[in-house]
Amino acid sequence: MKLYPVMLNITGKKVLVIGGGDVAARKVRDLVECGAMVTVVAPSVEASITELKNSYPENIDIVQRAYMKGDLVGALMVFSATDDDRVNRIVHHDAGELNIFINAVDDPPNCTFFVPSWFERGGLVISVSTGGVSPSMAARIRRDIEKIIPDAIEATLAALQQARTLLREDDEFHGLSSEARGRILKQIVIDDKLLEELIVNYKNDTVKKFLKKISSNES
Repeated sequence: MKLYPVMLNITGKKVLVIGGGDVAARKVRDLVECGAMVTVVAPSVEASITELKNSYPENIDIVQRAYMKGDLVGALMVFSATDDDRVNRIVHHDAGELNIFINAVDDPPNCTFFVPSWFERGGLVISVSTGGVSPSMAARIRRDIEKIIPDAIEATLAALQQARTLLREDDEFHGLSSEARGRILKQIVIDDKLLEELIVNYKNDTVKKFLKKISSNES
């Protein structure tokens, strides 16, 4: 089975989490931090989920009972974070009927998507997946990658974002084609010296001047 990787915008989308333990709490935290509207369905919930509800009162709804058919209606996706294989099978079946993606934690046969091991630093998001084969190995590789990410990555991405916005929107560069803008940004990214200059100019609020110098070769 070949999986299709994707980054989802789930802001304002309904997501169901079945279960009320520590694993469910981690799922809820990640989801609400990405703007999802989360409904937690479980006979009982850990204090950590209640605390999250207090922190995100508009984004979390807690339904303290067992899962029932019909709970999935209107959901974009569902996480079955229980240790009950029977519940996982039922939720998987119901999700299939409604064409809703399901992740049953530690139960690959009852999943239609897998959550990678990931980390975020500034605007950079890096995720690693083994397609559900070995989450532990995915986590190990993710940690190895995290160690080599430069400390200045947040400033670098902020500078690149400003450069991209200026090239696209500032009147000074309106004569540049989209291909030319792309070449300029690629030139900066692949040249360590230019990248360092960009960061310095970003800190000095002189990115536009820097770009004018670089773009002169495109004229």
